[in-house]
Amino acid sequence: MSDISAPLVPEAPESSLPELLVNPPWVRFPPGQEPPVLKLKAPKEPTAVAWAPGQREKWLDAPYERNYWERLPEDTDWEEAAGTFSSGRALTELQVAERRPLIVGLIMQAPLHLGEALLADERYRADFGDWRMGYVLMGAVARHGLAAYPAAMHRAGNERVFSGLEPFVDTDVAQLMIKHFGVYPNRDRAADWFRQHGTAAARLTVPDALRKPGPKRQRAEDALRLVAETHGRDALIEAARFYGDEAVEAIAALKVDPLDLYPEPLPEIPEAFDPARLPQILLRGREQALPASATRHLITMLSFCKPYEPYPGVETVIDLFDPDSLAEFAWALYRADDTPRIWASRGVQYALIRMANDAVADRLAPIVARWPKSLVWEYGGSSALSVFSRLGTDSALRHLHRLSQKAEDQKRIRPGAQGALERIAKERGLTSEQLADRLVPDLGLDAEGGMTLDYGPRAFRVGFDEQLKPYVMDGDGKRRKTLPKPGVKDDGELAPAAHRRFAGLKKEVRTIAAEQIKRLEAAMVAGRAWTPEEFRSIFVDHPLLWHIARRLVWSAEADGTVTHFRVAEDRTLADVEDEAYALPAGARVTLPHPLRLDGAVDAWSRVLADYEILQPFPQLGRTIHTLTDEERKEARLARFEGRTVHFGKILNLTGRGWELGEKETGGFRRQASLKLAEDRHLVIHIEPGIRVIGPEEFPDQEIRTVALDKRSYGIGDAPFGDLDPTLASEVLAELTRLTEGSTT
Repeated sequence: MSDISAPLVPEAPESSLPELLVNPPWVRFPPGQEPPVLKLKAPKEPTAVAWAPGQREKWLDAPYERNYWERLPEDTDWEEAAGTFSSGRALTELQVAERRPLIVGLIMQAPLHLGEALLADERYRADFGDWRMGYVLMGAVARHGLAAYPAAMHRAGNERVFSGLEPFVDTDVAQLMIKHFGVYPNRDRAADWFRQHGTAAARLTVPDALRKPGPKRQRAEDALRLVAETHGRDALIEAARFYGDEAVEAIAALKVDPLDLYPEPLPEIPEAFDPARLPQILLRGREQALPASATRHLITMLSFCKPYEPYPGVETVIDLFDPDSLAEFAWALYRADDTPRIWASRGVQYALIRMANDAVADRLAPIVARWPKSLVWEYGGSSALSVFSRLGTDSALRHLHRLSQKAEDQKRIRPGAQGALERIAKERGLTSEQLADRLVPDLGLDAEGGMTLDYGPRAFRVGFDEQLKPYVMDGDGKRRKTLPKPGVKDDGELAPAAHRRFAGLKKEVRTIAAEQIKRLEAAMVAGRAWTPEEFRSIFVDHPLLWHIARRLVWSAEADGTVTHFRVAEDRTLADVEDEAYALPAGARVTLPHPLRLDGAVDAWSRVLADYEILQPFPQLGRTIHTLTDEERKEARLARFEGRTVHFGKILNLTGRGWELGEKETGGFRRQASLKLAEDRHLVIHIEPGIRVIGPEEFPDQEIRTVALDKRSYGIGDAPFGDLDPTLASEVLAELTRLTEGSTT
């Protein structure tokens, strides 16, 4: 809702606005007018052939494109081959599969008169019914022109898909194109014909566009709209002149302009969308506002929109408005919208997807994150993800990443957000993890990882220590426990804003730290690698992440040599002897699991202890687990099977990347799986299973099987020895935590 205390911006004069916002089509042409009807007849004129640029040359190669057909030897006796067909022996002595290669050769390679004689022979028209022969017809039209017309028309009347008719123009072809316009499977060919021939095609279509209302008239009108879109409205007026002034007037009155295509009757606009209840839409420059009457017309246009199919008028005016003002208006529409059984009405969905800015995305993201699975399914909530992916800013993509990890709905929102990130990453030439690396915000902190907050007469320096806990320094350099509340002598605007900024900053840093620590631990287990340039920009130079990076041990592999190092307090690099270290060009930088530290765990533990560095997650002190020789051969881990655990422990696995199995008979879930690789899942099967509507009904769950399988529900088809030792250790650690304190 708008802030009624905010001063109103003066409205722009209607004379400065486009006609669409002042006098839109539904005002000029009130609904209910009867369409003009004339009895006209298209002229019967000789068939013409008109090629689009490059079309004929392309069609000459069509029979041989993608190896549909092979050319016959150049020394083929074409006269003898033609005689086989003219005598009729081809029908009695040759099978269809034997005839067709000869037909192709005669049409595309033989002297022209032989190919034209074959095209004219009605006995062989059925041979053009094969889908590959459609390409031969295209080649025949390109080589023989009008001589191929009868064969192409025969196919059009006898086969589901026609071919080769696009260059021809006459009444019969026009009737065929009108019949198939917008109709699968020939709709693309029909549309291409109207685009290609423009005014000539429109002239032959005008009679059907002015006939009595019905399906054929509708298709003809749609075809004329395509001509107008491609060649301009004047092309239709020129086409109609052939039939006289009355036809010109009737065609001019047709709704062939895309702006004329709106639903009748007009959708009812909710009272909550009254412009007086909504924030003003400001024009660019923010000195004038859209008048209330024009705002109503814009709201009406939005009501015509679907999330991904806007009314074209919206796109013609949207750049007139201040983007931030428009985003606030879209958000106000969303808050006022009460359309039942959908997360937002279609027009409001479009408004958010098209108009949202980072501020709107910040408000919408936590709402989407809280939607339960049932609401997402029932209300079509997945489309809300387009708000973030279309906006595409770093902030919006961070919301997508968080939704992919933390949204309550794990069925559609999480995978939908992950899929959107993967698409965007691919477009940018990155992996989804590389994209996530680049989305960590700096929160406006300077290179030293802090900022100055201005209270007016006094200022405070705030920053974060190595554990990302905030600290405050006053103007005298004294350290404070927290930022003081604004006092009576402080600036009335600057101080409260600075105090709020600090509170928000602390919350944001906690969230970012938790996310990034989790990501780095996963990167250690997965063995992710960075280039030296990526390592420097993503970790060392980042005002927040460098605090986490300096509490870990890193590895660099170059030319077969592996060196372990850390980030020192001055952001230089040092090895285990505390000697300066420079990353070699082309090095592969990783975050090593203790299994990959080559026996240097103790030495590095002493280094970090000397500097009193606490690691953000267990790296050097991580417990190592190993498979037995027998377990490496098996696809099941018997040591964990038969144990009984509380159902809550199974449910808690979902917070660490596990997924529960599909609901089975009786509403039970009896599997949980963890994806280890593209074709590897760790799967546990439990009995009696967790009942969806009452999980506490069976608190004790027996682990029947622990398996490694290519499927998320399998019972074991790959030996655990296939796992990398690091991954095997992590799998065993996870299962050990799950079964700790369990009974057998």
